[in-house]
Amino acid sequence: MKKIILLGISSVICFILAGYSYGLFPSQSSSTEKPPQKEEQTAVQTENASAGSGQSLNEFTLLKSEVKKLVEAQKRESAQMKGIVPASVEIPSINVNAVIEQVGILDNGQMGVPEDIDNVGWFEPGVKPGSKGSAVLAGHVDSKTGPAVFFDLKKVKQGDEIIVKDQNGTALTFIVKKQESYGRSSAPIDEIFQTSEGQNLNLITCSGTFDRSAGTHEERLVVFAELKKEKKTAKDAPPPAPDTVEVNGTFVTWHAVRKDTVAGYRVYRGDKNGENFERVASISALERKSYTDEAAAEHTYYVTTVDAFGQESEPSETASVK
Repeated sequence: MKKIILLGISSVICFILAGYSYGLFPSQSSSTEKPPQKEEQTAVQTENASAGSGQSLNEFTLLKSEVKKLVEAQKRESAQMKGIVPASVEIPSINVNAVIEQVGILDNGQMGVPEDIDNVGWFEPGVKPGSKGSAVLAGHVDSKTGPAVFFDLKKVKQGDEIIVKDQNGTALTFIVKKQESYGRSSAPIDEIFQTSEGQNLNLITCSGTFDRSAGTHEERLVVFAELKKEKKTAKDAPPPAPDTVEVNGTFVTWHAVRKDTVAGYRVYRGDKNGENFERVASISALERKSYTDEAAAEHTYYVTTVDAFGQESEPSETASVK
């Protein structure tokens, strides 16, 4: 009798297991699973330099060199508005490439100078390069051992470039307007250190005969430069919306927008009435222009374009299963 009971139980267990294997019985999890979503591709993080947006395009993969160049141009444009904390300065025409130290006001009321004769001092209590007013950099012309960083500053000419970079490599370029020499006690301080107009950079060094009794040169050479403005970039206009958005079966598809600045697309899903939309996917410009939704027949969709500056297009035409 026991053998018969055991054989019966074994038969039931085998039947149940076979039923699950062949799909005769629904699993408990199948009724609660959400429709599968397309997994977002891991992004190469690219900072969005669009002024005031405060976003980063982490949702997309940005690999196009053209896009990266435009992003860098946008970062420089932002720096032109806010200024940068300078870390180095280059003057190609006289082969200067120097580290910048921050200096302040000495006890005697004069501007401080860099400790290293091969470095340049930025007057930190004043204006940042790129901000409104005149940022001031000072450097030695020579020392007891020979020429110093600004020994050839007198050779710069109108139109020469001065490139200032911060510690992250963001660069601002200034164009030389003129140079002037003043007696060491008669330099126009209010003009050199002004904070009210323009976006200027002034370089100062000693010049003229060395006065041994005073321990300094008799004159001060000042090079006046102004910020070179970046050309306007494609960020001025948001990108166009994708066209030919269609829903076929479980697939939402659209045509690519043919612009180098496109970073990717955002897919929005609403109800059957075309209301209550929410974003459900971000698709890189490098991926297929499609989104998969097992419940597509129950929804309405639209797609937007996003460029490398974080600007989003107007919504496309809405689409649903025909």
